[in-house]
Amino acid sequence: MDRAVRLTVSYDGTGYSGWQSQGRRLETVQGVLQDHLTGLCGPGRLLGASRTDAGVHADGQVAVWRGPCPVPLERLAVVVNRRLPASIRVRDPGWVSVRWDPGREATAKQYSYRLWRGPSPCPPWWARYTYESGLAPDWRVLQEAAALFLGAHDFWAFRSEGSSAKTTERRVLASRWQAEAGGRIWRYQVVADGFLYHMVRIMVGSMLAAAATATVEPIRRALAGPGTTKMGPLAPAQGLMLDWIAYREEG
Repeated sequence: MDRAVRLTVSYDGTGYSGWQSQGRRLETVQGVLQDHLTGLCGPGRLLGASRTDAGVHADGQVAVWRGPCPVPLERLAVVVNRRLPASIRVRDPGWVSVRWDPGREATAKQYSYRLWRGPSPCPPWWARYTYESGLAPDWRVLQEAAALFLGAHDFWAFRSEGSSAKTTERRVLASRWQAEAGGRIWRYQVVADGFLYHMVRIMVGSMLAAAATATVEPIRRALAGPGTTKMGPLAPAQGLMLDWIAYREEG
């Protein structure tokens, strides 16, 4: 076998213990998809590009199925989606080299985080995908804080312990807030060449703290002098989504 199947995976992370399989103890997106692909295609291994946390969603997760594929490629997504729960969907199947690794080959990723800014309470069709903080953050301060993350920095202060990353330096290519749904949702978008454990959620929590105190200086100091003070708090998982992953060469 010299080729594997690449898939784009979308999922509602509510109720799942993240992407990565954790044996049979906890239900994960990878575990559910692996089981269904094994049942359909036979024994194989599923690899993902990003280890999203429990409760985090994705529209553009990328995964590779290293195993047999008796279903015609043009029919694979239709057949697999019929078997999957409604909270997980696959699309855009394509052939790649069996050696192609969706995590190592990635050149950039975009995450977004949504805050509910409309009338309280948040409607149920948004509640699973937005964070209703109850605060009234200053839009100007949020934008000022977001701009500080642009460029190459050491994000030591913006990660949780438990990461296996060899370096905490990352390059942020885009970082901005924008209003959606008539201003009822504020969406933070960040693109970087990689992310650390809990990095985006800590960045959001730090920006909200800055907006509450009307100063971005703690963020500025943390980026200028990593290794001293951890930032936070950690924003809740349900507001976070993995939007897309970019690759230098497709397949």
